[in-house]
Formats: sequence, C-alpha cells, structure tokens
Amino acid sequence: MRNDLVVKLFVLFVLIGVCLIPLGLIWGVVAGRARYRDRVTADIGQTTARAQMLCGPILVVETPVRRLAAPREGQGDSFATRREQIVLPETLVANSSVKVEARQRGIYRVPVFQSKTHLSATFTTSTSPDLDPGWEIAGAARGRLVFGVTDSRGLRIVPRVRRDGVPVEVRPETGLSWVAQGFSTPFELSSKAAKTTIDVDLEITGTQQLGLVPLGGNTDFEVESNWPHPAFAGGFSPDEREISSHGFKARWRVSRFATGVPAAIAARQSTDLLGKQGCDLSVRFVQPVDVYQQSERAVKYGVLFVALTFVAFFMFETLGRLAIHPIQYALVAGALAIFFLLLISLSEHLPFAVAYVVGSGACVSLLVFYTGHVLGGVTRGLGFGAMLGTLYVLLYVILQSEDYALLLGALLLFAALATVMVMTRRVDWYRLNESLSRKA
Repeated sequence: MRNDLVVKLFVLFVLIGVCLIPLGLIWGVVAGRARYRDRVTADIGQTTARAQMLCGPILVVETPVRRLAAPREGQGDSFATRREQIVLPETLVANSSVKVEARQRGIYRVPVFQSKTHLSATFTTSTSPDLDPGWEIAGAARGRLVFGVTDSRGLRIVPRVRRDGVPVEVRPETGLSWVAQGFSTPFELSSKAAKTTIDVDLEITGTQQLGLVPLGGNTDFEVESNWPHPAFAGGFSPDEREISSHGFKARWRVSRFATGVPAAIAARQSTDLLGKQGCDLSVRFVQPVDVYQQSERAVKYGVLFVALTFVAFFMFETLGRLAIHPIQYALVAGALAIFFLLLISLSEHLPFAVAYVVGSGACVSLLVFYTGHVLGGVTRGLGFGAMLGTLYVLLYVILQSEDYALLLGALLLFAALATVMVMTRRVDWYRLNESLSRKA
C-alpha cells in the first residue's frame, strides 16, 4: 500500500516526459513558420533589392610598368604589366534620409526602404606609385572612382557624381572583382599631387538594413528615418542617437585607425566581407515584436509550466483527499500544450499581447470547467483556475523580461517549492497514501 504513492509520482514524472513530445512538435511548427517568414522576406528582397551596404568612393590608379631587366628569349612583352594602386579618401561625410514602409505579402510584413544619400569625399592624388626595385613606369597612369553596393538592383535612378563641382560620366561597372556590384566614373589624373573633392548623390532601395563601410581617414555618417524601431548593427554604435515614435536620427564618427578597413582593402576583400568583419556602420529596420521569437521562448518554458501545473493539481488531490486518475492529468497537460499552439497561430494575426490573453483565457476557462468536476466542486475549480491564471501572468512577465528571465524563472521555482513544503509540512504521507488507496 505504501508503494502506491511512489508509483503515482513515477507515473506523473513519466507524463511530464511524454508532454515533451507535443511541445517538441509545437516548437517545430514555430521554427517552420519562422523559416517561411524568412523565405517571404527573401522573395520580397528578390523583387526589390536586398539589404544594402555602401562602399566608396575608392580611387583606383592603374599605371603601366615594366621590368628593367631585358626579357628572355620567347617571353616577348611578359615583363610589361599594370600596377593597381588603391587610394582611400582622407575624409568621408555621408548623409542618408531613409523612408521605410512595410510591404505585406500574406500575413507577413517586411520593411522596405528608399534612401537618398549624399556622399562627400576628399582625395589627395599622385601618379607616382611605389615600385619595387627593378621596375619602372612605362606610360601614363589612368584613374577611376569606384562605388560599391550590395545589390545594384536598388539603383533605380542613375547616380549623380561631381568632381570639384563639375558633373562626370557614370558607368554601370566597377572593374574590380572584389567590388562586384556598383558603378564607376573616369578620373583624370594630374602630373602633380593635388587635392580634389568628390560629391555623390544616389537613391537606393533595399530591405531591412542599410550600412556604410567607413573608408575615410575620418568618416562622418548620419542617418535620419521615419522608422521608429531601429537596431544599430555593425562594428560601431552611433555616437549620437534620437529615437521617437516618429522615427530616429543617428550619427557615427570613426577614424581609419579604428576600423581596419585599409588592411581589408589591401587584401582585396569584398564589401560583404568587410561588413562581416564588423567594421561597417549599419542600421536594421526591425519589426517591434518578433512573434516567432516570443513563441519559441514561451515553448521553452512549456515543461516548467506543465510541471508546476501538475504540482498544483497534485496538491489539490493530496490536501483534498481525492483520487485523480493519470488520464485526467494527461488531459490537463493536453490543454496546456494546446495553449502554445493557439499562441503562435493567433499571434500571426493579432498583436502578441492580445493573442496571449485570448489563448490563456480560453485554456483557463476550459480547465476551470473540467477541474471543477474532477476536484469535486466549483470552488476548487475556480481556485485551480486562479492559480493557473497566475502562472500565465508570470510566464508573460518572463517572456517580456528577457534580461531577467533566468532570475524570474529561478524565483518562480523557489516560490513553488516553498509553497509545497509549507502546505505539506504536517502531512503524514504514509497514512495519506493508505487513505488515497482505499478511496481509489
């Protein structure tokens, strides 16, 4: 007889383990819906343009050179080649005015932006490259300015480039394998070192993120937008920021010594890789609430939620001298698991807080009705519903407090254990076990 209680506790632990199966399936549903959302985002990016990273202007100087030693027989002119020199701007000032709107496809909304950007850069040019011993200049040098973007489909309007106030021709090519997409302009070189100013006006379209590679010896980048939910990415946080319900404004100031861009340029690395190295200045236009991330975090606490509910159900059974069948525990666990499926499905159409209230309210109402009959009275059913409603409130607080989720979860477990120990401090478990066995 004394083993009956131990067997029942073992069965309850097995039921909690079985609950991992529907929770795991629901977690898979959440992950699948999130992947589908990402595919929709990629599809919208394919029809407009992807996230954009601006890189430029870069001055490329190509100088014909040849070896001083005479070529051997059969080599012809193989000793003649061109030496490519990369010149970065001394200063770079960029200002972007970004208009963001949410494009909707089905139930998903993706931020798509249109940016008007003005770039102003200063260069000091020289036609005398640093040559290794044994080489000499073999002709006149040619120069061009290169501007890189992540997705050139976002350049719906031809960029306007001016050199010292004079418009110059724009060509839809870069001529650099490590800056695959963008545009360039010819750059006439002078025989003496001279300082020149380049102004660029471009309008570019993209999705979700806009960034700039800080090429200048000193780079000043300012972004102003109507989107009220920015997330500052890249390697540097803005030095100044203003965020309101009407939009935001941010400004970065960095020097070449802090970015590591010259080393990356010298290695002929791509603009995408430059961004991945964490030396870019970027802002993401995010949705205020990621319902899939919130739902995934809720499912992570599902086992804890089921376990605490089982403890409360068992306490009602123990202190009320009742005999509750494991199938009744399983039905209660099923109602708890259905809550998480309701949450993810409702949150795709309603605000997350509203979906949470509707889903939890439906489950609490169902369990109050059911446990009122199982526990032998409406009062007990209402008491169990009040306890369950408190757990739902605490779970929502944990979901909203990501930084303190671990602390709040630990405090909740401690409070549950302390409550059980206080309420059962005078229970004679052996005698209670015999009583429950006779009642069963």
